[in-house]
Amino acid sequence: MNRQFGTPSKSDRIVAEIIDQIREGSLAKGQAIPSINAASERYNVARKTVVRAYQKLADQGFIESHHRRGFFVVDRQPNAKLKVLLLLHSFEAHFEILYNEFRKQVEGLCEIEIYFHHYNPKILELIISRNISDYDMYIISSFNHPKVSNIIGRIPAGKVLIISRNDRLGNKYNTIVQDFFEGTYQSLCSAKEQIAKYRNVQLSFPEKGGHPETLKNAFLQFCNDFSVPHKIVNSLENKEIGKGDAFLVIDDSDLVKLLKVCKIRGWEPGRDVGVLSYNETPLKEVIRNGITVISCNFGEMAAEMAAFIKNRISVQKIIPIKLIKRNSF
Repeated sequence: MNRQFGTPSKSDRIVAEIIDQIREGSLAKGQAIPSINAASERYNVARKTVVRAYQKLADQGFIESHHRRGFFVVDRQPNAKLKVLLLLHSFEAHFEILYNEFRKQVEGLCEIEIYFHHYNPKILELIISRNISDYDMYIISSFNHPKVSNIIGRIPAGKVLIISRNDRLGNKYNTIVQDFFEGTYQSLCSAKEQIAKYRNVQLSFPEKGGHPETLKNAFLQFCNDFSVPHKIVNSLENKEIGKGDAFLVIDDSDLVKLLKVCKIRGWEPGRDVGVLSYNETPLKEVIRNGITVISCNFGEMAAEMAAFIKNRISVQKIIPIKLIKRNSF
């Protein structure tokens, strides 16, 4: 069953209570925790619920099982900071928002080290293999590649939080992600009147950029549903940029190229061409009187990540994607 913050399972409540006791020092390193039978009576739950909770605690590195002796707190300082590996595809401006907000919300609780896989499974595998037992939690922005599931699968599932995208991974892990198809489709529907002003809409979708195919599928579905003239290009070239056209750009490099053309030709975004960008950043609020964006709230995603770290309650959450209307479209 998928659970959101605020609706913890019985096993999650046991996990959260024992983690709190370890962090507060009331359960010291090396100390035994209640047996499965004793915990079953204490929490008034079935034995299998306690087994599930203890397995989660073991996966997360808080306890370990000693044969025929029971379960013991792992030999670590009770108030030691959690070591978190944050693995993103790149350090783009919207991920900088996420990182800064996450770091602020877990200050004093975590030590965060950040890596980048650049949508490359070899780099992903190298980072994980070199750090397989060095961290308490692995927060990973996944991507669509057949090897990703096996690579991430080397880490105990209880130590993994998947963010932003959940390609090919199913419901095995805790997730805080975006629904690119539904979010993009509904955002385009919200901009339907503005889109009607333009001759056609071009989606700049770099095929080798690692971007979610569901985003492109949502664009095609919208254009087909509402008979919108459209085109998909790998990147924007000056000759492809025509007055009266609208553009949905995924990469900020294409956004810069488009705005440069507008400046050279004296065009006004929102009047002469439509400019619609993906992923909100502070700069897009102010350049050229504001760039219209389709984006989730990366600050909200960071807050949910921090809540997971603090509470360790199972989560499979979708951060909504919305249209933010400004003058460029």
